Amino acid sequence: ITIYTALQYSLNTVAAQIVDKLPMGPQTSYDYLTTHLGVTSLVPEDCDYAPMALGELTYGLTVREMAQAYCPFVNDGIFTYSRTYSLVTDKDGNVVIDNAPSTIQAFKPNTAYTMTYMMQNGVENGTGGEAALWTMPVAGKTGSSSNYQDRWFVGCTPYYVAAVWTGYDMPERIHVSGNPAAQLWKKVMTRIHEGLEDRDFDMPSSVEKASVCAETGLLPRSGCPTITEYFDISSLPTEYCDQHFYGSSDYDEEDYYYNEDT
Repeated sequence: ITIYTALQYSLNTVAAQIVDKLPMGPQTSYDYLTTHLGVTSLVPEDCDYAPMALGELTYGLTVREMAQAYCPFVNDGIFTYSRTYSLVTDKDGNVVIDNAPSTIQAFKPNTAYTMTYMMQNGVENGTGGEAALWTMPVAGKTGSSSNYQDRWFVGCTPYYVAAVWTGYDMPERIHVSGNPAAQLWKKVMTRIHEGLEDRDFDMPSSVEKASVCAETGLLPRSGCPTITEYFDISSLPTEYCDQHFYGSSDYDEEDYYYNEDT
């Protein structure tokens, strides 16, 4: 199946395969989290498949780390280190401490948008449905630990990012219906977004929307099952699918290229 579908249904076997295909396996994920996404809670033992692909970390992450790590997805790939305060002034308005933001480019803009697009599908059609807002688009990801002792939802809108964890100080199974983290996220974010104009996630100019064959990822011909995907303009498919042409066995070249323009 595609990564798009795997994220939609939280199929962790695909996540494990992705980590396995990275140049240095789990080390690549570990380095990216610690150098590009501000994660400080990892320990050397977390540089392995179960922690990096499935989230089974030694000490876990804080909700603050999770929230700031998701911000680049809806900010053109720019990561901003989180701040508790932005400015301190004295009684006369003079600046005592200027806590200016510190940023780095964590992802390319097209990578960030593609991830947002996939996570939006995860909310609209997958495991994150309980967090969906009425008209405001939401992109996010659910999470759970063994025996449902921890439940997560981290979600983004065009305005805000929020992370929610639910669980107990002494871990035990959470016996509730659905995902309480996603439910709480929706309650809080519904109030925060009251009065805000509905808008879509901003698509960067480096991304283009195109229809492709759902099975081969190539440009579709007549007979292809098609899906719409978003591509970096430099990696748009240029070849046409040769697996799904439905016609007579004696088709000529003109028949074969039917529908190429569309």
